Amino acid sequence: MYDQPFPQFKLPPWFGGQMGVPGSDTPLGFRMAPQGLVYYVDPSHGDASDNNDGTDPNAPKSTIQSAITANNATITWANTPPYEGFNTIIVSPGQYAENLTPPYYCKVIGLGLATGNTTDICVDVHPASGSALAGTGLAAHFFNIRFTTDTAAPVIDFGVMNSCVFEQCAITDGNPGLATVGIDTTDANSSVIANCVFKGNTNPLTIGIRSTGDFYSCRVIGNEICAVTTGIDLSGAALCGNAVAARNIIWGGGAVLLATGIDDSVVGDLLCAGNWITATDAINHADAAMTIDNHVQNAGVGAI
Repeated sequence: MYDQPFPQFKLPPWFGGQMGVPGSDTPLGFRMAPQGLVYYVDPSHGDASDNNDGTDPNAPKSTIQSAITANNATITWANTPPYEGFNTIIVSPGQYAENLTPPYYCKVIGLGLATGNTTDICVDVHPASGSALAGTGLAAHFFNIRFTTDTAAPVIDFGVMNSCVFEQCAITDGNPGLATVGIDTTDANSSVIANCVFKGNTNPLTIGIRSTGDFYSCRVIGNEICAVTTGIDLSGAALCGNAVAARNIIWGGGAVLLATGIDDSVVGDLLCAGNWITATDAINHADAAMTIDNHVQNAGVGAI
């Protein structure tokens, strides 16, 4: 045993916020990500208001779009890069009757569990009409969110979808047979759609994923795509180099026999690997060499 020549003192707790560092007081949690802000959305909170700046979890925003607007206001397009750090928006479970426009250089995290079931306790972006999310997608990451539309429109409608990620999201048709496409884009580059569920209400979506322009270096990995016409439709795409569709399950949901599982019949640059598909025409591809170890069942009958 060693003698203690000096008495030991326990210092009082110290928080960074005591030195004037905003959003760093430990009792409220760290509200400043590395070089980026964290916004909170919780309309059930008694002090929720879109007039709040949203960076305090005890004074959150009421709507997701208000947090997106606050995030986009931090972007300085004249700078390279135009952001100081990737911001984060954390959204509490609930139904949000909003037609969202995308955030830039931001991650949107939904709390709860979005499996696609209508009884999920999750973040459900569910407007009365039109697309749940539409506009230009640029470096936006959506995690664990259900996007729903009740009218004849794409659930998610991007003119441009560059460097975007949809991960563990549910893309759903809230009114049987009305949603036209799950994720629709006219130009995509380096985007990822992974581990998402595409499903309808009683009837499947018409098309799961569609690009009518470029789909360059995009990845569609590990999704469950339930559709009527086409699961992944690149028949109108122009540039699909380095694009991959792998380990997806694509079918008609039992309600119908899907017409075409994957359609890359024009360009033929999409690498299709390890997909499980049952459809009248499982894979319509311009280059058979770009298909590897897919498990297909044409017309829903016969051997795999």
